[in-house]
Order: sequence, then structure tokens, then C-alpha cells
Amino acid sequence: MSCRIRIRLTSSVVICLALIYIVLFNGLALYSLTKSTYTPASVPVNRGRLYFAYLGFNTWKCKIPHFAKQPLPLTALASFPGSGNTWVRHILQQATGINTGSVYKDYILKVVGFPGEGVDNSSVLVIKTHDWGINERKRYQRAILILRNPKEALLAEFNRKNGGHIGHAKTEHFKQSWKPYVNESARQWFEMAEDWLNFTGDLHILIYERLKADPVNEIKSLLNFLQIRISQKELMCVLENMKGRFKRPSKNLTNYDPYSHEMRSTLLQYEQQINRTIDKRYRYTTRSHT
Repeated sequence: MSCRIRIRLTSSVVICLALIYIVLFNGLALYSLTKSTYTPASVPVNRGRLYFAYLGFNTWKCKIPHFAKQPLPLTALASFPGSGNTWVRHILQQATGINTGSVYKDYILKVVGFPGEGVDNSSVLVIKTHDWGINERKRYQRAILILRNPKEALLAEFNRKNGGHIGHAKTEHFKQSWKPYVNESARQWFEMAEDWLNFTGDLHILIYERLKADPVNEIKSLLNFLQIRISQKELMCVLENMKGRFKRPSKNLTNYDPYSHEMRSTLLQYEQQINRTIDKRYRYTTRSHT
């Protein structure tokens, strides 16, 4: 009898601890959302439904990231928002085991796999930034510029602003604010890319579409720029765990194309101008990825 009572008590304790665990970590999620300086209030709560997003912390499939034991060159990981910066950080951490940093403080990212979030010193491998200008560029000794097709980058960032890291904007969002957003962001995409192409230190240009199409060679090239060698086994682990936590699921938008002909033409002109600049200054980089 006493054994049965003990078993029941033990089971009750386990259940209570599990419930406390769930409540605490989802409470932390909600609290973090209100404190984040970068993440919109829809992440990772999906409009009233509580996702147990914080019960699966094991995003470190290949190597557990740590801060560098020796000072590293300050390396910018620069991109226009929506160009895959967080994804590249995930890949680099899987490949090297070294934390990546950021000039921003996104508490959600810090909790779910990026311990270096908010750190912008020589203890991290690269430092995420969406800023540009001479004062921003001169902070760094070397830089990685991620370039993504502006049409896709602007759409990804619009979805993040209105639907969170892995959500999508709704049709009413497009009808209300899409046109002014594109008018402003298209020029910003161009100015940001053009500015970082003036970086005077060592610069590596990482094309988002090429990383998706040929991850093996692009990751090797990226690590070579960072002067880091990994084994074939380590590379295979990275390839098997490339997706990361914040990969936005694809969504069928065929019934509503947000881009007008004029918008597409403007973005194409900006992209072609950036490609001409790249061809002129960095001959090893190929042409347009549209």
C-alpha cells in the first residue's frame, strides 16, 4: 500500500514539475516579447495561441557554441533585413562552435540558440548588423555582406514585421502598408548594399541564393574567408542541420502578388546596379541571381 502511495506521489511531483516547467518557460517567452528591442510582438506567440516553443532547446546539433578563447577580428555580418542573417549565424555556429554576436538585443534569439546575441566584441565570430554608413563600417576589421534578391528580401522582412520570425503577413497588411513599405525599403536595400561594397577591409560577398543552391562550396568559401578549417564529417553535420529554428515555411501567394510591375522594375534596376558594382570591384563574384 505504502509503495503505491509513494509511486502516486512521485508521479504527481513529476507532473507538477512538468507543468511548472511549461508555465515558467512560456512565461519567459511572453516576458521576452515585451522586452525585445528587435522582435515584433507576434513572436513566438501566434495571435492568442501559446506555442511551447521553448521546450526544444537542442538546436546545437553539431557543436555547442561558446565564446572564443582568444580575441577574434571584429567581423561584420552585414545584410538588409530579410536576407538570411540569422540563418547564416546558425550555420556558422554549427560549423565552428563559436558564438555569433549582434549589435541588437533580441531576447528571443538569445534564449533559443544564440547566446552571443547582444554581444559585439572580439569574443564572437561575427557580428550581425543591418546598419550602414562610414561610422558603422569602420568599427570592423573584416566583413561578410549577405546579398539576397531584393524582391525576396523585402517580402521576407515584411512578413517578419507583421507575422514574426516564422509567420506571414496577412492580406490586409499588404493592402494597408505594402506600397509605402516597398517605396522606402527598396532604396534602403540599394543604399545598404552599395555602402558595404565600399568596405576597405577584407570583404566576403555571400549570395543567399547560391548558399541555398550550393551549400557545400558556399560554406567552404565562407569558412575559408574566416580562416577556419573543419573536417568532412563536421561539414556533413552542418549540411544535415542547416535549417535552423527560424526558417519561415513557404506560403502560396499565387492568388495575391504583392509586387506591381513598377515595383519589380525598380528593384531590378537597383539589383542590376549593385551587380555592376560587384563585377567592377570584385571580379570573382558572378552576375545577377534573379
